Amino acid sequence: MKNIFTIFLYYILYYSYAFAYHTENIINGCNNIINHELIAVFEINQYTCPAGEFLPAYTLGCKTCPDGYICSGGTYDFNNDIFQGAIKQSGYINNNLTNLCSTNAPYDFVAVMTPNVHTCNTGYYLPANMDECTICPKNSYCVGGTYTFNETLTQGIEQCENGYFAPTGSAVCYPHILHINNNNIYLKSTKQTTPSLNIKIDNDIFYANMTTIPTTINNSTEQYLKIKQGDTIYYVCDDTICPQ
Repeated sequence: MKNIFTIFLYYILYYSYAFAYHTENIINGCNNIINHELIAVFEINQYTCPAGEFLPAYTLGCKTCPDGYICSGGTYDFNNDIFQGAIKQSGYINNNLTNLCSTNAPYDFVAVMTPNVHTCNTGYYLPANMDECTICPKNSYCVGGTYTFNETLTQGIEQCENGYFAPTGSAVCYPHILHINNNNIYLKSTKQTTPSLNIKIDNDIFYANMTTIPTTINNSTEQYLKIKQGDTIYYVCDDTICPQ
């Protein structure tokens, strides 16, 4: 009976597999003398990040918290795809983010669009769904100003009321027009230059600008209206083109 027990114990020790981890070097452990299979067991690296740092995805170590985020710190396991560290957005992102993409972010990124702002000069306006100021059309007036892009709203233009007129690119409307061949001089009730062209209609006097600088009648013609007073030649022109 003693011999049987000894043989059985020898059989167990020689032929059985060892189900345990090896934590030390195996001396003379060649394949032809080891009677069981060795399987590597990998342990995931773990990192403890202090406050102000986080663990990016696929990174072996903590990194400084990006601007605009809050990192409370903690202990995290290495992860190929997800960054960790209780990162919380506290404002707009205005810097590059490393090891971060939309597929592994713990929150949604929403683009914040800032509409373009345009400053239009006198005689120009901002049409709807346009990113460029446009010259004011005939019989409308545009005082100029600063406007924000709008897809549906036209800004900075008003139509002249009945009985008033305006040339292209005008900031005001005028009560009367003086026709010079195919061109127009727009007359106003306020005198702006000295001397000026005075036109009396009924009991009211209306004025057109005059200048000694060679200037066409308006900004859409190459014709001149000249008036000679003594030895001086004056040019009659409307507000859209006369020197101020």
